[in-house]
Amino acid sequence: MHNMLMGPLWGIVAVAVVVGVATLACFIAMFKYLAHPGESSPDHPKYSILRRDR
Repeated sequence: MHNMLMGPLWGIVAVAVVVGVATLACFIAMFKYLAHPGESSPDHPKYSILRRDR
């Protein structure tokens, strides 16, 4: 029984690979920015939110 709505196997594999690469890229960027955010300006709004007295 072949499901006609399923599409060709290589198309499904290609979509899965593209989604997997995009997900992997997002995780790499997340860990990179968690480790080294790159913002060192003392006037940045995050410092008013993340003050020690809050």
